[in-house]
Amino acid sequence: MASPYFLLLFYYEDHQLPPSNASTRTFANECYTIGWICALVTKYVAAQAFLDEEHDRAEFVDTNDNNDYILGRMGEHNVVIAVLPEGEYGLASAATVARDMLHSFPNVRIGLMVGIGGGAPSRKHDIRLGDVIVSVSRDGNGGVFQYDFGNTIQDQSFRTTGYLNQPPTVLRTAVNGVKAQHEKNGHQFEETINTILEKNRRMRKKYRRSDPSSDRLVSRKNAALCNSMLIKDPTV
Repeated sequence: MASPYFLLLFYYEDHQLPPSNASTRTFANECYTIGWICALVTKYVAAQAFLDEEHDRAEFVDTNDNNDYILGRMGEHNVVIAVLPEGEYGLASAATVARDMLHSFPNVRIGLMVGIGGGAPSRKHDIRLGDVIVSVSRDGNGGVFQYDFGNTIQDQSFRTTGYLNQPPTVLRTAVNGVKAQHEKNGHQFEETINTILEKNRRMRKKYRRSDPSSDRLVSRKNAALCNSMLIKDPTV
């Protein structure tokens, strides 16, 4: 599985909102090359909302495939999106969903497990709930650190015992393309999210950004400042 941050690749490449009267189309299963697995229904709904074009459901799935799928296009990629079964979490469940997906969509080239990860704030990186984190691999280590790949020893320091594998070279190369586009053109996260919520009012209450003053980890005095900094520069 590739790291969650590669979700951003689609967003930067060619993200345009579909017209409100866009009709769905049907594609053969072999046309889908990106697999996207969501851990929760909340993420499943958000993923669908960001599709540039939603396709008809698959005409055929493998007899032993238990997944529920949403098909569509994001940028120039045909994407198949699946969600974990109700009440099931963790690596084993995600691996089962991925296995079944490959049975029905044999040309899936890249797999994404998109979800929520824990951040490790520092003096340089002020990470807070709701931030979008882009992690990249360094020194041969994967960009995502698995929480149980380490031990706390007697001197209270935390020492790693292993790393997840690096994402494929094609994705690590694309990260620099994303960086270059951001330095040159910035991003339109806020505008795109607001446009989607404006068109789909049912999603507003649950999916809109919370007021910064509701963040219990940030004082009311600094809430507005933090929010302003994150919008202007997501690397802060």
